[in-house]
Amino acid sequence: MQVTVLISVYAKEKPEYLKSALDSVYEQTLCPDEVVLVEDGPIGEELESVISAFPHLKIVKIEKNQGLSNALNIGLKYCTNDIVARMDTDDICFPTRFEKQIKYFQLHPEVDIVGTFASKIDETGYDLNDIISVPVVHKDIIRLIWTCPMNHPTVMFRKDKILSIGGYNSDAGPRQDDYDLWFRCAAKGLRFANIPESLLYYRFFSDSVKKNNIKVGWYRMKVGLRGCRYLHLPIMAHIGVCVPFIRSLLPYPINVYFQYLMNHINPRNRKYG
Repeated sequence: MQVTVLISVYAKEKPEYLKSALDSVYEQTLCPDEVVLVEDGPIGEELESVISAFPHLKIVKIEKNQGLSNALNIGLKYCTNDIVARMDTDDICFPTRFEKQIKYFQLHPEVDIVGTFASKIDETGYDLNDIISVPVVHKDIIRLIWTCPMNHPTVMFRKDKILSIGGYNSDAGPRQDDYDLWFRCAAKGLRFANIPESLLYYRFFSDSVKKNNIKVGWYRMKVGLRGCRYLHLPIMAHIGVCVPFIRSLLPYPINVYFQYLMNHINPRNRKYG
């Protein structure tokens, strides 16, 4: 079973992060036979220099920046394998990530999308000793789909299944690419799973609270409420998807504390596995 890795890069990425991400992709116990890298608009000499050091990349250039959803949809067209692994440019795969996910697919042919736990690192790569745990089995993932129970950069999926629901939705709003996708996958009956093991270092930035601004919170709520209504989720789910928007309205210091509090009571983060 062969796998294609799909990555999108744009001008604001850090070259050193991209190099670490690509190194981790090519240092796997089960190496991918294809890596599709989408350059979402002009990316500059430093990033181009990093990319040139990896001659086996299949590079797809987009003339003008189109955003992550469009870039991934374009990249999917160039993926020749049925199994596609997502990867972000600032994260780092554990060496056994692809081997363990492919083995999971082989043992569970009914599964369409499989993710993993992730371990947080800071901007410098320091391990924060904080694991992002998520629900493991399909029924729990569907029950908590409103919490975004898949760590997007850890995900591996069957390409034809994702294409069958239209791929990523460019109208979902800023930072909602995966959240919207999981709702639509659930609505179409796709099967989810998560491996209860950290297989990726997820880079956590100190300004992440500021990135989740009012606009992001609004679209998060909009996507969440639409998905909850379509899937007939309980009232608590409808209330829960409004929390990011409410949090975005708070002054910065209170916002930080509120996010800390929500992370500790988020049902997605209960210890699984």
